[in-house]
Amino acid sequence: MISNLDLQNEVISKVEPIISAWADSDIYAISFFVYNKQDNPCEPTFTLGYNTERDYQKALAGSDGGVMPSDESEARWNYPWWSMNNFLLFGEGETAGIIKQWIISMGLTYLTNEEFYDTGRGKKEFHALSDKYSVIGDEFIKILICVVKELHETGFIENNFGRKIPILIHEFEYYDEIAIQNIEANGLPLVEEFVDFIGYRPE
Repeated sequence: MISNLDLQNEVISKVEPIISAWADSDIYAISFFVYNKQDNPCEPTFTLGYNTERDYQKALAGSDGGVMPSDESEARWNYPWWSMNNFLLFGEGETAGIIKQWIISMGLTYLTNEEFYDTGRGKKEFHALSDKYSVIGDEFIKILICVVKELHETGFIENNFGRKIPILIHEFEYYDEIAIQNIEANGLPLVEEFVDFIGYRPE
């Protein structure tokens, strides 16, 4: 049986050595980019990376010759403008097995992409299945929030960088729930600029 705490500890054991090895001195935010592989809720993943002040300046200057960001806030906080230096894809390779066992421990049957999107299902049956399996994504985010909290509360981030750095749990799209989960994980002061970029106004 793989509990949420087991999976949390596994994530921490994978990310800590990687983060400890980072040498860039101008990192201002760490990324946990979350998505379901092939849109299958049974294959939640997150990619670990970061962005630097130099990357931010490059985005502002349009150094890649492409479309310029609309403003400084977009260049700084919108993930597509980041360097996307992916250091870990948790949920694939050697970490895919623990995700599968964790899902089974939740009392769900692990479904491959073909099984989940079985064309033999009617719309009503598929919607019911999607609703049932949406708990996986919800619990995965809760685990990542706990991971971020622990990395801050143990002093791991501050000890490595000499200062506090936000760890953003996000997707490609930004909406209120993204802001709320990052406030919970990091505390509002650390993610206030990011939350402002999203347009969320805490009560």
